[in-house]
Amino acid sequence: MGPNFFGAFGSGVEFFNNISSTFEHSFLFYKKSLKVMIDELDKELLNILIVHGRDSVRTITKKLAEKGIKISERGIAKRIAKLEREKVILGYTALVDLKQVNMGVPRLITVKFTSPQDFVKRLDDMKDYLRAAPFCDFSARTNGNIDWIELKFFNNAAQAQKEEDMYRTWFGDIIEDYRSYDLDIHKFGWQLFDEQGFERFMLNESKKEKRCIQVPNS
Repeated sequence: MGPNFFGAFGSGVEFFNNISSTFEHSFLFYKKSLKVMIDELDKELLNILIVHGRDSVRTITKKLAEKGIKISERGIAKRIAKLEREKVILGYTALVDLKQVNMGVPRLITVKFTSPQDFVKRLDDMKDYLRAAPFCDFSARTNGNIDWIELKFFNNAAQAQKEEDMYRTWFGDIIEDYRSYDLDIHKFGWQLFDEQGFERFMLNESKKEKRCIQVPNS
């Protein structure tokens, strides 16, 4: 799916039911491309494309103008072409309402490994399986109390359970601990930011928190 990340909704079903109306399209962003020099205007442009990858140059120009950023449509087009050429933007992808296409059961998997003699080969086998699995959206090696994490989407709970049983049978020789969690997603999204943006957000949130603290009467 790529980084098709969404805003906050209520239940997991409501979340997926609102995907297509909230974000119609998104674009793929390659983390290594951060080595490419991009300025604040590029970041604003990319954040618009992350949310609405199909926005026209005219629409993007208007959205930037609403933020007080004045630039011509030609200037926007040139920047997008440059970001594509430098592989900051790798491509564009459609987002679908997962409930309407019967993929509305999200499940988070955590795995702690054991270490048999052929661990490296068996781990590669598992990676190959996950790469090929159409229901696996994300998988990664982790640090800490768990070694591996996965995000999968299924048609229904019975299907999710069947895959779990088969997975644990096939790769049980390298699994010490396996846990799965059905998700009620609150947020699934991201935007570009830098250190200043992070500090600014945290400062604003700290101010909000202070306003919420009730000072008891003496």
